[in-house]
Amino acid sequence: MNSELLNLAYDLKDQLIQFRRDFHQYPEIGFKEFRTSKKVLAELIRLGISATAGIGGTGVVGLIQGGKNGKTIALRADMDALPIHEENQVAYCSKTPGIMHACGHDGHIAMLLGAAAILCRQKKSLPGNVKLIFQPAEEIPVGGASTLIRQGVLKNPAVHAIVGLHLAPHIPAGKVALKNGKLFAATDELNLCITGKSGHASKPFEAVDSIIISAQIINALQAVITRETDAMDPKIISIGLINGGEAHNVIAKEVTMRGTIRTLTQETRHNLHQLIKKRCKAIAQNMGAKAEVKIIKGNPPMVNHSGLFQVLKPSLSACLGESNVMEIQTPFLGGEDFAFYAEKVPGFYFLLGCRDEKKKSNYPLHSSCFDLDEASLPVGAAALASCAMTLLESEIDY
Repeated sequence: MNSELLNLAYDLKDQLIQFRRDFHQYPEIGFKEFRTSKKVLAELIRLGISATAGIGGTGVVGLIQGGKNGKTIALRADMDALPIHEENQVAYCSKTPGIMHACGHDGHIAMLLGAAAILCRQKKSLPGNVKLIFQPAEEIPVGGASTLIRQGVLKNPAVHAIVGLHLAPHIPAGKVALKNGKLFAATDELNLCITGKSGHASKPFEAVDSIIISAQIINALQAVITRETDAMDPKIISIGLINGGEAHNVIAKEVTMRGTIRTLTQETRHNLHQLIKKRCKAIAQNMGAKAEVKIIKGNPPMVNHSGLFQVLKPSLSACLGESNVMEIQTPFLGGEDFAFYAEKVPGFYFLLGCRDEKKKSNYPLHSSCFDLDEASLPVGAAALASCAMTLLESEIDY
């Protein structure tokens, strides 16, 4: 059956493209995906799938009920767009100024709808259930996934495993990339406030210069990465925003900084947070100032379940062709809130290539020129359907 799923998906190609372009033209940001969820709900109902809207505000959850007493496998797609003005000159360009699907979520929605259509055709032979999760607000820190989990999306019926994918413009269209274990990093927000003492710029010895102190702290944070933690354990501290001072001839009393912390394990995450707080406060105190350090936890590390990987890699090879399935060894320091699901139940997340330079589908995610090769859409739909069917039929011990 795996080898037939791709043919079924290609039969839906025109419809998938139509879905994707419609969502692309009418992008909506996190927790405001009202039109998008309405369209998703309508399509699920048309397919005869039991569906509920309004989960987490704008989420939609469908349930394909197969054989009784079987497992329930969840498939997830995120729906939100980004506050970016699109620069592409295409017929399906965003009609909403300042908002675009620059991360491929429009494609994710279309592919999950395609998988739903394929699975509906196989409904009588499904030994269990497939839960379809159309999630809002992936781009918002601690947004859609954690909200849906709190509202019980992994229950009634209880989800045994969950699968998701992300379009990847660095991979040729139609190929999938799989990784066992650590895939994405925890993404935490760092907020610093350095409070010194203001004074005249001509007499800095009478003041406590918070700008000088902030520079020392920025350098010290990079030394924490290179000198105080294991270089073989990838991690990043990046300061992306700094603000301080009121005039060119006044020593600044206060400087605020914001940045991001990326780690691949919970242990490293905890230890690095403690080091950051210790170093920042010590430097400020030694220079006569005060440092307030606040770290806001975001997505946890995304770790693929080893058992799911062992089962799904050969299954996807059978569905898509062995030459179209690659295994990657190095994790990414980007983040993905799918990790919240994978903390609760066994999870598997993979990448689907959407790059074709001839079609100008070679811009990175979050670029105002991002576009995807739509030839990837049926491949993704078939891959999702294949994962669900394989896990329902598998005897894997979760």
